[in-house]
Amino acid sequence: MNKKNSLYTIFLEEAAELVSGLENDLLVLESNMSDRQLVDQIFRAVHTLKGSSGMVEYSLFTSLAHEFENILSRVRSGDLKITGNLITVFLNSTDVLKQLVSVDPKISERELGPEVRVAVENLKKFKGMQPEFDPVEQKTAGMAGENFSEKHIQITLKFKPDIFVSGTDPLMLLKELSQMGEFVRIKCNPGAVPVLDSFKYESLYLSWELILKTDFPVSSVENVFVFVKENNTIVVEDISSKFVEGVDLRYADKMLGEILEEEGYVTENDLKKIAETQKRVGEILVENKNVDTSVVNRLLKSQQKSRDFQVSQTIRVDAYKLDRLVNLVGELVIGIARVNQIVTENHYKNRELNDASEHLERISRYIQEQVMKTRMIPIEGTFRNFQRVVRDMAGELSKRIKLFLAGSETELDKTLIEQIDAPLKHLIRNSIDHGIGSPEERLSTGKPVEGSIWMRAYQQEGKIIIEVEDDGKGIDKKEVLKKATERGLYKGGDLSDKEIYNFLFTPGFSTAKSVTEFSGRGVGLDVVRKNIENLRGSVEVFSEKGKGTLFRIKLPLTLAIIEGMQVSIGKEVITVPLFSIIEAVRPESNIVKTIEGKGELIEFRGGFIPLIRLYEVFDFPTDVTDPLNGFILILDGHNRKIALMVDDIIGQQQVVIKSLEKNHRQIPGISGATVLGDGRISLILDVYGLEKLAFGEKEKK
Repeated sequence: MNKKNSLYTIFLEEAAELVSGLENDLLVLESNMSDRQLVDQIFRAVHTLKGSSGMVEYSLFTSLAHEFENILSRVRSGDLKITGNLITVFLNSTDVLKQLVSVDPKISERELGPEVRVAVENLKKFKGMQPEFDPVEQKTAGMAGENFSEKHIQITLKFKPDIFVSGTDPLMLLKELSQMGEFVRIKCNPGAVPVLDSFKYESLYLSWELILKTDFPVSSVENVFVFVKENNTIVVEDISSKFVEGVDLRYADKMLGEILEEEGYVTENDLKKIAETQKRVGEILVENKNVDTSVVNRLLKSQQKSRDFQVSQTIRVDAYKLDRLVNLVGELVIGIARVNQIVTENHYKNRELNDASEHLERISRYIQEQVMKTRMIPIEGTFRNFQRVVRDMAGELSKRIKLFLAGSETELDKTLIEQIDAPLKHLIRNSIDHGIGSPEERLSTGKPVEGSIWMRAYQQEGKIIIEVEDDGKGIDKKEVLKKATERGLYKGGDLSDKEIYNFLFTPGFSTAKSVTEFSGRGVGLDVVRKNIENLRGSVEVFSEKGKGTLFRIKLPLTLAIIEGMQVSIGKEVITVPLFSIIEAVRPESNIVKTIEGKGELIEFRGGFIPLIRLYEVFDFPTDVTDPLNGFILILDGHNRKIALMVDDIIGQQQVVIKSLEKNHRQIPGISGATVLGDGRISLILDVYGLEKLAFGEKEKK
């Protein structure tokens, strides 16, 4: 098989999505084992995987998916009951499918053959007897090649008036259809009902138009009418192509009145009368009590969804192309900054040019926002993966833990999504292993047996906030200080909670009495912080002994383009990320204090903040050495607020981040660089690195 084959590429992309969704569905099923609809959904996913892998001749994948499907068929038929052990076997099989997606089929037998055979044998243990089909399902037996995926089937039923004489009751046929799926629409047409004088009780005057959502093939639906189709008008048609996610796409091109008439809520005469009033159809029908408000609202929503689906289509784009597009937008931002600078210097000569440049800047900002949105991915996929981590790890530690997710729809830059997984996994494992106690420990402290972990994501003040919280033991501050003293990190004195918890991020620091194979509270948290700082983010800890612990991660919205405040130090222009700035102040007399052992501090809102003279840290020549002649930026650091002294504030500017490490080398306190409008280079400040650089040196001294 040629891996470059477009069909195989499509299979890989779709299989990865299906397997990921399959794992999540199995975890949900474990908490609600009687959910028949979810079982059907899982069956459809495995059935699709089997068919798709067969189409690209991936035989090893097909063999496992086929056995997986066989066992799911027994579950659907009611011959096999879902248990925790069966879910575990299903999840293990899903893991193998996930591995198969990631390897070349040419080497899959060598790499994963044994794992596939073990998974198949484990599934076969649940095979047992052939499932017994119910009367409806027997009609589908032996139909090799039939399509059992979910579909929408339109059925038109117009029986002869004397059908009752033959002993056939249409109501029984409708009941049989209802056992095969769900009626999406039922419209009864009473147009043939005569006046009372001509009415014959033994005759049928009604006809029906139905839409049935079902997994059964069209032939099975047709078989319901096998004994009546000759002398009656029976039309069965697969209209699945006209539905997307349960929404009828035909609604998009129809007016509300047409939809109401099709649904059987109003007649053509009703609509003609309304047309004469020049009012909205929905309003007048509700006023006249022809239709309930809820019906109108429901159909309007369906109509809007249908229109949304028509205009909103998804295409797959290679990640490399997106990255190239972002780079080009970055060059556009730099180019426009250059144009703006030229225009600003000469705006008095040509006002029209000035207006045009401002318009160009607005357009470029809009283009940049739209392009950046193409890189934004919901964090839902990352969050869902941790449901499996919690389930498996809690089981191995004999703990009962439930994971709650909130804000899964929050979108992050693709690069952030790819790199945030490892730090989050470490925090989750810490919460399970050392945060939440055993069932016995929890009962003894008056807590419920089942522990809880919350993962939340949301946007706040231009940042992405991700929280991992547990209702476990909490962090013992006395234990942390004791360990810090033993390691020579704590010299005595009063420390804030934030400063105490900061010891946990010291390499090798742990308060755990024993280190398990999973984690130790504090062990590895230095790596967590480092990884997050590499993403220009920060991590904080909040805890209360006996109540629980909260880790809060703050990240920028994107790693490519940021809003920055440009400041000057001598002849240098430094860009400070805007999301790190709390306030900018012009110093007043006596604002700077020097305290022995603490260095320079400035008084700010009733407290004192350490002062960093940026020209001293980076050895920039400048004539502004007196804070009274410069500006102070109040920044949000790791463990404290920081006062940063600069010569002057130039202004706010959107900047493209260029890596120094790729083009030169890593510089402590600097996260990257950007090109200014005049072609000069501006270094971008790394606030957390600067804090470490400035105060680390002071502590050594």
